Amino acid sequence: MNNSFNYHIKTAHTFESVRRPHYLDWSNYPSPFKFYKGVERFSLLPFKGSIGETLDVLYGLCGEGAEDNLSLQELSDLAFAMNGVSRKKVFHGEEFLFRTTPSAGALYPFELYFFVKDIPPLPDGLYHYQPFNHTLELLWKKDLWELLQTALCAEIPGNVVAVVTAIYARSAWKYGTRAYRYCLLDAGHMVSNGVTFLRSLGLGGNAVYRFLDGKLNRLLGIDGENEFALVALLVDKPALHWGEEFLVTFNFPASEPVVSRPIYDREIVNTHLCANLNSCEFYRDYPSSETVFPEVGSLPLKDAILKRKSRRNFTGKRLGFNRFKHLVESSLECFPADWGFPKTSFYLQVRNVEGVKDGIYTVKEGELRPVMEGDFSGEVAYLCLSQAFIAMANVNVIFTYDFAGKENREYRGALLEAGALGELLYLSAESMGLGACGVGAFYDFDLKKFLSLSEFEFPIYVVSVGIVD
Repeated sequence: MNNSFNYHIKTAHTFESVRRPHYLDWSNYPSPFKFYKGVERFSLLPFKGSIGETLDVLYGLCGEGAEDNLSLQELSDLAFAMNGVSRKKVFHGEEFLFRTTPSAGALYPFELYFFVKDIPPLPDGLYHYQPFNHTLELLWKKDLWELLQTALCAEIPGNVVAVVTAIYARSAWKYGTRAYRYCLLDAGHMVSNGVTFLRSLGLGGNAVYRFLDGKLNRLLGIDGENEFALVALLVDKPALHWGEEFLVTFNFPASEPVVSRPIYDREIVNTHLCANLNSCEFYRDYPSSETVFPEVGSLPLKDAILKRKSRRNFTGKRLGFNRFKHLVESSLECFPADWGFPKTSFYLQVRNVEGVKDGIYTVKEGELRPVMEGDFSGEVAYLCLSQAFIAMANVNVIFTYDFAGKENREYRGALLEAGALGELLYLSAESMGLGACGVGAFYDFDLKKFLSLSEFEFPIYVVSVGIVD
């Protein structure tokens, strides 16, 4: 099997592995913010958002969208929707800033960059989004469009491209080598918010994960090992573009280190590098579906984005069938990305849902297909490291990926997709008055055995959803 499979096996949790002594070095706690030194900063406009209802947007994610330029307000809203500070909380006298995008352990290993043109008063160029104060930091004042098209292998529509990167040290501080999984899931969360926001404007937002890694990292001024690009966001489906070779000689501004002492994980770096692309010889496979508008009300998307947080206070009370139906249909049936949807499979562990027997289900051709009948909430909670709240959820969505016959790059796509769909579950649940919480920790082999997965199929993510207090 490939390097990604070997990485996944090496980072699997077992009953024994999670009980080994593990100490957090609080003296090297990572900063959740990356600050550039001596750069020009541009204040963005306060979040205005879209008035469209969340479920209307989610049901139409893979429909046709327009190709258009973004205004300063729309760029401001896009940045906030993807990585803005949505709430503040004080812990032990320290203020903590939570984001619009969920992150394992609230460590926020991701960064967000924008390539911008034709948005006065912003000069054309490359920007880093600073969520701490909702500003753009100008890193490179230059028309970079042709170079960017070469790096992305894409004829770029519109006037804005967002790129999500990961600084894995933030997550590895707590989770060690398994952190790369969480970086991919978190990047999926973030790009999902971006796609959803663009779709709420009537634009054809699409996630792009096929690009020339070395060239894109150089354009961003990052080294490709300690920080690396994972996924881009465009306003429509791009045609393939073959550009000329280029060199980057620009001296990028320096940034403050996010950890006091370097955290370097060779296993993570090698796993990432082995999946890098150096040629545009590939095919982008985008899904499509007809837009269906449900006969149900839901919160406006802007409110769902602002209210979203990981909720664990599930009550176990009975969930009505219509909300269950809309949750599944709006979140799991399509996502506009170039990795070839669906990259993953999923199982639904259902408990106390009106009209649905307790059990484990898959969904085939829009219909629930039973796999096992019975209340398995206790088993699933145990398999997710005995986290009690999981047993009280009405639905636990278990995402899986089959490594058989797959290339290393496809592993990235699978975890990005799981994260993206997980965020859709968050938004859908929030919009209907439900709660959701992502779970990245489980006994990998035991959960695989419980679901009777095929030889090379493994669980990669769990999202709990249900009625909350």
